[in-house]
Amino acid sequence: MREGLVCVLSVKLPNPRFESQTKVKLVNTEIDGIVSSIVYEGLMTFFDANPSVARRVLDKSLMAARAREAARKARETVRKSALTGGGLPGKLADCSDRDPANTELFIVEGDSAGGSAKQGRDRKFQAILPIRGKLINVEKARLNKVLDNNEIRTMITAIGTGIGDGEGEGAFNLEKLRYHKIIIMTDADVDGSHIRTLLLTFFYRQMTELVKKGFVYIAQPPLYSIARKKRVEYVDDDAQLNRILIQIGTEEVRLKNLADGKEFSQKQLAEILELLESLDKYANALRRHGGDFADYVDHRHQTTQELPRHLVKVREGNEETVHYFHSEEELAKFGTDNPDLKLFGEEESDTTLFEKSRNGQTRRARHVELHESKAIAELLSKLAKKGLNVEHYAAQDKPLFELIEGEGEKAEVRPLFSIPEILGGVKAVGKRGIQITRFKGLGEMDAKELFGTTMDPNQLKLLRIDLTDAFEAEEMFTKLMGDEVEPRRQFIEDNALNVRNLDI
Repeated sequence: MREGLVCVLSVKLPNPRFESQTKVKLVNTEIDGIVSSIVYEGLMTFFDANPSVARRVLDKSLMAARAREAARKARETVRKSALTGGGLPGKLADCSDRDPANTELFIVEGDSAGGSAKQGRDRKFQAILPIRGKLINVEKARLNKVLDNNEIRTMITAIGTGIGDGEGEGAFNLEKLRYHKIIIMTDADVDGSHIRTLLLTFFYRQMTELVKKGFVYIAQPPLYSIARKKRVEYVDDDAQLNRILIQIGTEEVRLKNLADGKEFSQKQLAEILELLESLDKYANALRRHGGDFADYVDHRHQTTQELPRHLVKVREGNEETVHYFHSEEELAKFGTDNPDLKLFGEEESDTTLFEKSRNGQTRRARHVELHESKAIAELLSKLAKKGLNVEHYAAQDKPLFELIEGEGEKAEVRPLFSIPEILGGVKAVGKRGIQITRFKGLGEMDAKELFGTTMDPNQLKLLRIDLTDAFEAEEMFTKLMGDEVEPRRQFIEDNALNVRNLDI
């Protein structure tokens, strides 16, 4: 009867004790009988007065009972198929070691990547389970529907623990875990991210203990391969790629300051590039918030030269405007001058949202407190000491610097009109003569390459999934993967202002 019914109970008692961190169940036995009796009497009175509602609740409870029975039978079928030996799924390439503490199960997206992983793995302790297509969303579907999904059944059989709460045959039993590392290995595109999310939802809902005990991991394949002079290197992320390009470019170029006609030494250039690289990270962060870094620097205080500490981005229809403020007083005045933008969630000072309808047109805004303003100011000060004026961060009408490549008459000279162009110009030189390949799918790697970059235990990099805040995790899975569309739509709208790179 309780399935689908929502009730708010106000119970006051000393020393309440709860079953879990998420406070799903109160375990004070002395209060159980009192609450049950009162709720029972209240429900019976309501059902007597509202027979049509009682019939709907009864029909729903019967349907839930049938679903539970179907799920029990499906779970029993999965359990019986998971017997040791020939009962394991045919798609699973199992390992020879039978000690779970030594073994790893790679859940791989697609048969292509699965084939490469099977060929390249260490057969002694690495098992491979390829899955095809999108999994069923276990947050929305009933358990019997979930267990009808072939990919889900295959995973349950391979892992060996059973699923769900409770006792009896087919229920989750951690002692039957066949691998102590369950590694999700998907492509680095939007589909791969979606499949990874569906897998994490399944593990969180049906095998929660695996997440709590730290048995679930995400593989970290490289993002790029760099081929240079018959030598191939693998790069994990954009930051590492930038460091390599800057290092190569610095060896090939010289930088001349046109203000005094002097060239920077190679050591000075390296120091400048290091500062610009740090500054570029802050510029990217500001862009993610919706701001422009040159515009942000231009809004420094006229007297104190301090940088703004608050950003508010307002969106009205298809138009967006960005406002900078140096103090909370200025921010408060902006709120007073714009009463239609009513502030809510004020305790969330980093990501406060405004929303109000004005003349039929909804205005939305995002406030970000720019904690990095002090660090940015220090970097700009260091650049100024090296002869790079903050006034020249935005593009100028005439060249400020020259990037020189080569010697004598054959030297190639490139004029630079702003400070950021120094970093971009050096990286462009660094790219010459090397071939950069971005891996979007694991299937693009052959067996040797996939093992060497992603599965070799001597170089293996894994991201372990930790359940640090059970309440927050519960709320996030319910919001993003559940039946209710409105909270998910609201989440997307609230965070849409932050999106800069959309994979379509």
